Amino acid sequence: CAKKAGEKVRKKKVFFIVMGIFFGIAITSTISYVIAQTLINSKDVIYQDNSNLAANNVQSAIDGTCSKIDTRLSEIEDNLYKVKNIYESTYFTTTIASSYTGKYITLPAKSYCSITVCIYHSYARPNALALSTSSTERINTKETAYINGMIGNGHLCLTISEYNENAKNYYVWAATVLDGVSDLMDFSGFCATKYK
Repeated sequence: CAKKAGEKVRKKKVFFIVMGIFFGIAITSTISYVIAQTLINSKDVIYQDNSNLAANNVQSAIDGTCSKIDTRLSEIEDNLYKVKNIYESTYFTTTIASSYTGKYITLPAKSYCSITVCIYHSYARPNALALSTSSTERINTKETAYINGMIGNGHLCLTISEYNENAKNYYVWAATVLDGVSDLMDFSGFCATKYK
């Protein structure tokens, strides 16, 4: 007898759950339909154009605003630059005759760069410093030479400041008063590269 009563209770619970799900689906469908019928299309809403968007409805105003934002972002990106600071300290082997030191600077494409190269007199006083676009011959060089009477141990520095549309290498050439000595060289400056 208790078993039959338990089964009846379970059947009633299942019945109420099924009916609840059915009514829930019916109510949700009805509400969705009513909302869909009462929503207003943005093209049907009149827009008063105070922002020179040439729009007379809300949808056209939204589209015009997005288009203006895209144009302005593109203009901003055209004027953005990534700035990279450059500093490197290294050693090179000296030669009396002006020769390529084995060191070079790479200037990135679409970049404004200002970089100073210095060689220092630790053991062999520098006589000349040059930057060439070739590692095998001194061509298109920018150069400087040692001036007698410099104070202290002396050093030579050379600065390049230029814009390059394409990537470019400058090879460091140097001459000193001794062969085969390890002397100090450093590079410092920055390159500002176009964002896009």
